[in-house]
Amino acid sequence: IQSRLYDASLYQGKQCVLHISLAPDGSLKSITSEGGDPALCQAALMAAKTAKIPKPPSQAVYEKIKDAKLDFKL
Repeated sequence: IQSRLYDASLYQGKQCVLHISLAPDGSLKSITSEGGDPALCQAALMAAKTAKIPKPPSQAVYEKIKDAKLDFKL
């Protein structure tokens, strides 16, 4: 997701927390911002929506990451 942030240098020193929910195939079911710099959060939301997240290699891994918080600190 971070690789899809447009010009990440604009957000140096900023942070944002995203809450993501994944389907078993790795597709994004939902994503919300839970606080932080508004501009970074908006950019991170857009990056997450366009990112290709690989399918988890096992059900056990999926169970650990299906409902996760991502903390972006740049």
